Amino acid sequence: MQEYRKPLFQKGRVLKKEGLEALRDFPYRFIELGMDGWADGILFGFDITYREGKDGKGELTVSAGAVWHQGQVVLAEKEVIPFALFDCLVRVKLCFREGFSTEDFSVCPLEIHIEEGSQEKNGMELGRFRLSKGARLRKDYRDLQDFCTSFNTLDITQVPYAGPGGSTIAPMLLQVFARMVLENQSAKETDISFALLCLDHPPVPRDCLLWYISRRLGRPYQELSQSEIYQCLVQIAGTGNKVMQQRQRKQGPAVF
Repeated sequence: MQEYRKPLFQKGRVLKKEGLEALRDFPYRFIELGMDGWADGILFGFDITYREGKDGKGELTVSAGAVWHQGQVVLAEKEVIPFALFDCLVRVKLCFREGFSTEDFSVCPLEIHIEEGSQEKNGMELGRFRLSKGARLRKDYRDLQDFCTSFNTLDITQVPYAGPGGSTIAPMLLQVFARMVLENQSAKETDISFALLCLDHPPVPRDCLLWYISRRLGRPYQELSQSEIYQCLVQIAGTGNKVMQQRQRKQGPAVF
């Protein structure tokens, strides 16, 4: 027979070692059960903003966040990084250094830094952009294609998010896709169902994304990279918008 014990910290009672151990182990065990089989990636946070000071020097701020890394949740604090790499492609990366243990803690060293260029290196990408001097780093995306605007736009299409069975793409990207589909009055039922899933169930599992793309584009199920998934979603959303625009042209201007 099993027993589930929840420690009771009540006035007048002596604080016991067993109670503290139960309090310590519960969140770890709960997370392990709920996220078993998940792939590494971002869980929450890591929003990137840029600000230029009065002295003309810029700084990049990466907000606090949580990632799923090698079977555990790792928390990172907000970090401010001096920035002066204008008019060139840069990527913000979260890098994990070799962990170690002390008598009291298991330590996972983290480093958030900026890499210049597009060459793949170690670390988890948090976003990429090409910023002009004096410009603001834009994140108000109009449509899916806007995520890859060449200058002054934060590109999160390559950022891996933690998910069951494999890393998935950014919930914000899928929300924009869902909005484009739901605004299209001639959208197919398959697209509407998937769009509602994107709004209701972040993160959308990678396998679900791959099956949707396969069925929607009429091609065999296959593994795709982050870039290929993004391009397929752009294609699907763009096709729907063209159909809607053609129907509007045939109907002629509205009469008021």
